[in-house]
Amino acid sequence: MKMIKWFCMVSIMMLSACAHLSEQKKMEHLEAKQKLFMKALRWKSYETAASVIRFRNPARQLASIDGLNNITVTSYDLIGSVESKNDDSTVAQVLFGYIQNETGRVYQIKHTQVWWFDEESKQWYLGSDMPDFKLN
Repeated sequence: MKMIKWFCMVSIMMLSACAHLSEQKKMEHLEAKQKLFMKALRWKSYETAASVIRFRNPARQLASIDGLNNITVTSYDLIGSVESKNDDSTVAQVLFGYIQNETGRVYQIKHTQVWWFDEESKQWYLGSDMPDFKLN
């Protein structure tokens, strides 16, 4: 009987450890996707940055990214983020630094990003528009 109790306790501990590892892996995937988005904007690979964006409402369309060639993103700082356990999403506050190419003016803009996890594809997506940069 003691052996059965011991086996049950070990099984429960192992299952909870596996769940923790799974959650940790999911958060590592989120960080990787956030870095991809940041690097794509930084290196003017706007199509790649746009590929990270997918709205939960399929009818919603991404705003035009044509004007983004008028700026150069210089920094991307994650200020903070809050996980929502209810709907597999994370809200992140990000501070972008950028330069208007024509004027040389330096700006900063705070951007609220809603990242959501798609169970079907096992991928994180940005459910927010591009930051509202001053383009001219």
